Amino acid sequence: MGSRCLSLLSTVLLCLLCVAHTQSPLSMDLGRDEFVNFKGHLKAFGESGKRLDVDVTDKFPPPEEFFSKFVQQSRPLKMSGAARDTRACRLWSDDYLLSLKLPDGQGSDVKVERTKQHNYRIDEENYRINFHDFLRIYNNTEIYVVDSVPEFLRADVMVPCSLQCHELIQSRMANAKMWFSSGGTRSGVHTDTFDNIHCLFRGQKTFVLVDPALHREKVDLNHKGYYSDMDVDSVDLTLYRKLAQVEFYHINMTAGDCLYIPYRWIHQVRSYNSNIAVNFWWNHYSLLDALEKGMSCPDTCDHQLTLQDVALPGPDAFSIDHAGIRDWLVNILISTESLSQRFIVEEISGIAAEAVPETVLTIFSQMFDQLDSNKDGMFTLEEAQQTTQEEWKNIASDIAVVNAMLDEFYRQAIAHGYHDTHQHVTDEL
Repeated sequence: MGSRCLSLLSTVLLCLLCVAHTQSPLSMDLGRDEFVNFKGHLKAFGESGKRLDVDVTDKFPPPEEFFSKFVQQSRPLKMSGAARDTRACRLWSDDYLLSLKLPDGQGSDVKVERTKQHNYRIDEENYRINFHDFLRIYNNTEIYVVDSVPEFLRADVMVPCSLQCHELIQSRMANAKMWFSSGGTRSGVHTDTFDNIHCLFRGQKTFVLVDPALHREKVDLNHKGYYSDMDVDSVDLTLYRKLAQVEFYHINMTAGDCLYIPYRWIHQVRSYNSNIAVNFWWNHYSLLDALEKGMSCPDTCDHQLTLQDVALPGPDAFSIDHAGIRDWLVNILISTESLSQRFIVEEISGIAAEAVPETVLTIFSQMFDQLDSNKDGMFTLEEAQQTTQEEWKNIASDIAVVNAMLDEFYRQAIAHGYHDTHQHVTDEL
């Protein structure tokens, strides 16, 4: 009896293992032909793995609930129709936007990109155009706006109720960026260094999200740890085999919907039809610090609170946060074996190492010496993981000093007529 039971149990376990092997792409040792025939090969990003659903609500959650259940837990959230009654969603037709009186000079210009599929390896020259001129031609061209919300539109953009806390809107918001196109745009696979609520005011969008805590090493962000070169319309699983193991969140959005994308979640975006959206970026670690100390948030939503009332210092204002610097370097090291001092110098300065002043290079050398614990001239993921919080804070302080010295260097370069070099550097920074 015992031997028969043991034999039966062995048979059941063997069958379960066979089923698991046929249903789950766990082995990366499969040959090229097996991946050619695998689900999702040469299809859009997100089609190769299991689909998951995000949490959905029909309104902006109160700040306390939003921060505790979603931001601190790193959980995406779709807020269906939450922005439907805002001025931007109700009013932003082309006719309305064309009727606005624009400020004189450059205050009426917006930054645009000239192709609808962005290539992260190409540093496009800043191209600015009068906003009304853009409105007259965008439906018949590839150009689309990717810029901070212009001052003349900010009174129409309500701050999401979930973000209406004094400490956040006065000192921890990084930027509010507008995306405006005739549709058909598609981003690369990438990750952002901020938390983000993305509100759609016109058109439709689809998002594909990946949880970095579970799948970061399976998504090849081969461009500086932030972006991937993969073809999002036709993913070659013979090149990106680990994607067969990834779970994907698929979110469809229509006008009035908002989506919370947690800090550093990997995502890819597509837009359809005439399309306007604004995303609200805030500094992740600065907010967590404020939450720990206690934040002042209202009991009710103020529907008159707009971007005009928000301090927006820009994303570079938080570039020396020690935890953010740690995450930045670790994220790059996941996609590459090691980093040289030269790489770090050029990434932070934005110019060739040979052009960096000797006094600045000396500080870089001291900083790299803290990171390179085995003194082999390369900084590895293992060394990053062994670096203490105090050491990261020292490195952040060094970078703050370096940034101040580089700012002075750029000012002197401009004074001596090196405008092109300064423009290149500031674009990179």
